[in-house]
Parts: sequence; structure tokens; C-alpha cells
Amino acid sequence: MLDVQNIDVCYGDVQVLHQVSLTVKKGEIVALLGSNGAGKTTTLKTISGLLRPMTGTVNVHHQDIRRVRPSSIICMGVAHVPEGRHLFSEMTVEENLLMGAFEGKSWGKRKERLPYIYEMFPRLAERKKQEAGTLSGGEQQMVAIGRALMSQPDVLMLDEPSLGLAPKIVESIFELLQDLNRQGITILLVEQNAHLALEISHRGYVMETGKIVLQGSGEELKNNDYIKKAYLGI
Repeated sequence: MLDVQNIDVCYGDVQVLHQVSLTVKKGEIVALLGSNGAGKTTTLKTISGLLRPMTGTVNVHHQDIRRVRPSSIICMGVAHVPEGRHLFSEMTVEENLLMGAFEGKSWGKRKERLPYIYEMFPRLAERKKQEAGTLSGGEQQMVAIGRALMSQPDVLMLDEPSLGLAPKIVESIFELLQDLNRQGITILLVEQNAHLALEISHRGYVMETGKIVLQGSGEELKNNDYIKKAYLGI
């Protein structure tokens, strides 16, 4: 589904990723863990086409996407929920959701997709005419995820979906991710809450200073002594 091999990525003259490789197979939830500044967000931006790798390959459905526009990558089935949500704050909830269907075949199916999103997030249906900037943090995260789902993705990438949210909201978001995965959506999850991320993930990778330093099943990483000490507080 998603195959990243040996990518080097720079911001200007500063190299941020060093020979990063990861794979996400169809139907998996894969966690990408690491401290702030480790390179996790840069990895997602590179897959989304917002950044270009200097070396290495990025393949979606066995197709090289290194020179493909971000909008075309969305049409290929990859949706990105960014850290901080990045909503259009002065637009309504429904207008934000419709932006997720703006490219390709999704626009023609927008009227079918909206009821699906509102069924998933009934609170958004109640607030569909409300400006997104006036919503709570949890509601804004629902809009961000709903907007990504409007494009009917095969792969959903999420960057810190629990950031700044109350524990009960975080639990509901992670339950939702499991439900989406059961519906057939493949997920690449960047998350600071390592315990929750590994609980729902089939496999995981750990990044440090722009490099992959550990990988394994969710269970293997949960039981790894280094992970316990560095990320789980055990």
C-alpha cells in the first residue's frame, strides 16, 4: 500500500531525514513514534508530496510519487490529517468538510459522503453551519478527520491526533481509528501517546534524530525495555 525506502530529506541546507525506510501494508495500522523533532512530521509531509526527498523512493500502490503533486497524491488515495488540524477557521464545518472532496472523483460523490461523515460524527451535523474556529479542540479534530475522509482514502495518515485533547476525547478518537481500520482503511499514525498508539497498531517504527532506530509489532515494541523506559514511563 505504502512503501518508503531510504529517503533523505532536507529543509534548506539542513538534513532532517537520513535513509528512512518504512512500509505500510494494506489493512494495517502502523505507528510512527519518536520525540519532538525526530522527523515524524517531515516523513508524513514527504509522503504527502509537501516535501521532496533528495534520495530514495516513495511508492503508493507500487507507483513512484516523488514528483507527483500533493493534490494528485490525494486522488491516489492518500489523505493527511496534519498536526494542529489546520482548519479554515472562518469557514463553516460543512465548508471545511467539502474542501476534503475538492479534488478528483470525490467532488462528484460529496453528497453521498457528507451523510457518512455526519453519521460518524453526529456533533458535526449539529454544528455544520457553525464557523470551525469556534469549535472545541475535540470537535475541530473531528472536522479534520472528517475532511480527510471526504476524499475516500485508502491510506489515512494522522499527525498527533490526540494533541491537546481531553482523555475521554482521545479514547473516542482512537476507537474511531480502529473502526475505520475495520472498514478497510489503512492507517499510518504519528502519536506522542505511545501506549495508546501501540495498543491499536499492528506494527510500529521508532524514529530518533531523523533515523528509524527500532521496528516491530505493536506487542513487541510495548514489551521492549527501551520503549518502556523512554516512551511508556515504565
